[in-house]
Amino acid sequence: MSSNPYAKRSQMAPAARAVRAYAAPINRVTGTIAAFDPAQGPFNLDSPPAPWIDLGWVENFRRTAATKYDALRTGPAANITAQCRMQPEARIEFDLLSWGKLQLALSGGTQQLNVLAEQPGLAPEPSGAMPLPASPVQSGSTYTSIVLTSDQLANYAAGEIVAVDVDYNGQTGYLGSGAAGTYLASPLNGQTYIDFIRRITFNVSRVSAITSSALQLAEPLIALPTTSMGVQQVIAFVDREGSSFFQEWSGLFIVVPDSGGQACFYYPRLQPAASAAETHQEFAAPLFSNQLHVSLQALPTTDTNDNETVLCYRSYLPAPNAAV
Repeated sequence: MSSNPYAKRSQMAPAARAVRAYAAPINRVTGTIAAFDPAQGPFNLDSPPAPWIDLGWVENFRRTAATKYDALRTGPAANITAQCRMQPEARIEFDLLSWGKLQLALSGGTQQLNVLAEQPGLAPEPSGAMPLPASPVQSGSTYTSIVLTSDQLANYAAGEIVAVDVDYNGQTGYLGSGAAGTYLASPLNGQTYIDFIRRITFNVSRVSAITSSALQLAEPLIALPTTSMGVQQVIAFVDREGSSFFQEWSGLFIVVPDSGGQACFYYPRLQPAASAAETHQEFAAPLFSNQLHVSLQALPTTDTNDNETVLCYRSYLPAPNAAV
């Protein structure tokens, strides 16, 4: 018999190599939040269920709980008779290994812009000059296929990134199909703003192939293309230090133990807690890695099972046949 006191308990120590991160959009108008339900079994890391979006592997994942604890004291000796929690607060920080539209938005925390393909001969603008006209979306489009007329298909090539959203016609409030990309308190005036929503939308994907009738997408869009939308090529992504918009997303972080099972940290509401920053990791000189540093503040939600205020859910799905 082994003398190791832990020999009889197997696969309940989640020693892991890395953490995988996912985000899901929040309906900022209705407050609808994407739920993570551990009763649905292990989370599929490589094919996450909608609406979860894969952010890739992260490093230096740190959780901080800053909720204050206080005590009720009674009697001549001021004995502690009860405790309470005050000012619930929690934060998370991590470094994203890959750069992308949503990764940049979470690390920057503010409005995240698509730099659209420009008309030739214009003066340079930091967030992009007047773009080329949008291509109208045709009926029959899906999350992974955008139907266009044959003359418009000729304007695109496999490998390009496209933004798909409606024209701007003076709308206010939260804007962007599928996920809020900005908030306008008052309308923008002028025909030059017709492409504004496509500048801020998260409804973007890369073209994987082009058929005789449609752009085939490498990743599904977060909002279904409709005939009220247009398509434009995206050259780059840009954010601006100092703008007023706050990103808000649901976050899910999976610790994948080598011993099996999954440790899951689900934050229903996350907003930025710091401005844009990058971390510098040295490889063999002169190579280095620029990672996106993310710092997020957890906002409270209410659990419908008992009306408790919650910032984060921690769940553990044990490995098969592990001791309980």
